[in-house]
Amino acid sequence: MILSMSAVTKSYQTAEGCLSILQGIDLDILAGETVALTGESGSGKSTLLHLAGGLDIVDTGTIVAHGVNITRFGEAERAEYRRTQAGLIFQQYNLIPSLTVKANLHFHAQLADRYDASWSDSLSAGLGLQGLLDRYPDQLSGGQQQRVAIGRTLAARPPLVLADEPTGNLDEATGDAVLEIMVSLCKAAGSSLLMVTHSTRLAAKLDRTITLKSGRILS
Repeated sequence: MILSMSAVTKSYQTAEGCLSILQGIDLDILAGETVALTGESGSGKSTLLHLAGGLDIVDTGTIVAHGVNITRFGEAERAEYRRTQAGLIFQQYNLIPSLTVKANLHFHAQLADRYDASWSDSLSAGLGLQGLLDRYPDQLSGGQQQRVAIGRTLAARPPLVLADEPTGNLDEATGDAVLEIMVSLCKAAGSSLLMVTHSTRLAAKLDRTITLKSGRILS
């Protein structure tokens, strides 16, 4: 089991009072599995992903990742968890503008002390970036930037990849191509994938789909 969430709840204080986002989430993801997380806007998808990635903390319940209870982590331990165990991919590419494509691809792996030149070369080839390595992010298309963001995350071979609408800013054809590459490379890296998406078409490309409604899992 790469990720196990048990009875997880999360709420936020608003001007109108306490807003409950997640209500007793139980979720297990196996090693190497690809899972789509779907649901309407406001159903709690991104919140669940942020909790699994150590970007936020639960109100109640437990999250065990790679056999370790991350709900007990402090801020520094959560940062280390994100460096080495949970790779994050967002709609916004979040590339470092002053670094070349090559340097961006190596960035996380070097932080995690997991840089592997052979694996990096394989990622560059698989992502179709070999001819772009000396360019800067502002010289790339949206699809190319997202490929770099995916490669940067996978370069460290994290056991768990968490992707929040990673193709949301791309047109359908480009998004489909990027998703297929991401799924293929996750499997090559031995990484599990939990991906938030609004698209049932894209969700169908993964091993399994989980649907959230009003903070609860329907399926």
